[in-house]
Amino acid sequence: MGRGVLRLLVLAVALCAAAGSAYAHRLHAGLTDISVNDVTGELEVVHRLFMHDLYPAIDFNAIDDTELYETRQGLLRLGAYAAARFSMRVEGEGPLPLRFVGAEPDGEFTFFYFVAEAPEPGSSVIIDNRLLVDFLPSQSNLTNVRLGEDVQSLTQRPDNRAPGRARF
Repeated sequence: MGRGVLRLLVLAVALCAAAGSAYAHRLHAGLTDISVNDVTGELEVVHRLFMHDLYPAIDFNAIDDTELYETRQGLLRLGAYAAARFSMRVEGEGPLPLRFVGAEPDGEFTFFYFVAEAPEPGSSVIIDNRLLVDFLPSQSNLTNVRLGEDVQSLTQRPDNRAPGRARF
């Protein structure tokens, strides 16, 4: 093997190792915002997930994602995925039923929209955010509960998957 070929081979191996290392350290994180709509009084839940993490998790690999966001079947698929992995319950009262409103792509993210009846002021709500956790063990999810100027943040990460508590 010639010296030039050997150098090329070493360079190719180094590039592959660097690319693999960068991929292995990619951030796996989701963001959920919860707030009460001032006009409707409804509780609004908005999830934001990276598409490059979501698509393989739901076994979606089409180049054109129109069928996912613009068909009833695609939207139901997205809604069912998120609904199965995110829950809220009012302490002492049981689950807070969330109604899927829709989903949309925006840049490299997918946004999911849910609404529910807002808990009574002073209620303690248990929030369990397991979006993408079953697919990506390194997934961390930040949930922000915004009530006026007050923001309560709950984080579920690989070393602590316990649900969090927020007070309304």
